[in-house]
Amino acid sequence: MTDVYEVLKEQALRKTTGFSDSDFTIRGLWKVDLAFRPTVDERTFKYSFLVSQTVGQGSCYCDKDLAVDENLIGRDAREIIPDKDCFSISLLDSIYASIERNPYRVHEISGNSIEKTARRNAIILNEVEHVLSGMKPKGERPRIMNVGVLGTLIKSLTGKGYSVAATDLDEKILNTIVHGVTVENGSKNFHLIPESDVVVITGMALTTDALGDIIDVCRQHKTRMVIFAETGAHFGEEYCHTLGVDSVVSEPFPFYIFQGMSRIEIYRR
Repeated sequence: MTDVYEVLKEQALRKTTGFSDSDFTIRGLWKVDLAFRPTVDERTFKYSFLVSQTVGQGSCYCDKDLAVDENLIGRDAREIIPDKDCFSISLLDSIYASIERNPYRVHEISGNSIEKTARRNAIILNEVEHVLSGMKPKGERPRIMNVGVLGTLIKSLTGKGYSVAATDLDEKILNTIVHGVTVENGSKNFHLIPESDVVVITGMALTTDALGDIIDVCRQHKTRMVIFAETGAHFGEEYCHTLGVDSVVSEPFPFYIFQGMSRIEIYRR
C-alpha cells in the first residue's frame, strides 16, 4: 500500500530544508465541534476539526473525543508529525501552507454558506468533467464514484445522467438513498473502483487510512481521481505531482460553512 502520509511528510521535510526553526514552532491549536447542514440536499455533518498554526495554518477533520493539548504550544511541529493522527495531519498541513505552491486556478467565493455551497459544488463538478473529457467510458455511460458522500455533488451528477456510486463510513447514512444513489459501506470501495471512470474522494480518506489503498486500486484499474480536500488542503500539488492524482480541489480554512471569503485552489496533474 502507498503510505500517503509518509510521502507527504518526507516531501515537506525536503522542501523546507533551509527554513528557520521558528517557522516550525506551534503557535496555536483550535478544535471546532460542529453540526451543520448547508442545504436540504445534504445530510447533517456532525464532526470536529482541528486547526493548527505554525507560520502557516492547516486543518484536519478528526475524532470528536480529541482534546487540544496546550503542552504542544511552543514545540517544534517536526517533533509531532512522525506518527499520523489528527494533530500531525493538521500540523503537516500548516507546514505545507508555508511552502510556495502553484495552483492551476484560484477561486475566491464569498457570501453566506448557502451561496458558497452552490459555487463550491460547481467548481468540483467542473473538475470532474474536466477529468472525464476525452475518456472512453468503461460502461455505456460514464460512472462516477463518490467516496465520502457529498449530497449536492451526487444530485448534480445524477441530474446530468451519469451513473453514480457512493460510499461512506458514517453509519447514519449507510444503506440510505441520496438523490437516487444507495450509500454503501466504505469497505466496498475496492469492488466499486474498478468499474468506475472517476472517483471523487474527500480529504478525510487520509485521516481514515483509506487514501493509499484507493490510489493504488485506481492506478491498477486506470480509474481517474479527483480529491476534494478540506483536511490537508495544502497537499494538493503533492497529490498531483508525486502521487498521480488527476485533479485536486483544495479548500483551506476558513471553510465555506463560515460566512465571508473562502479560497478554493485547483491543482491538476
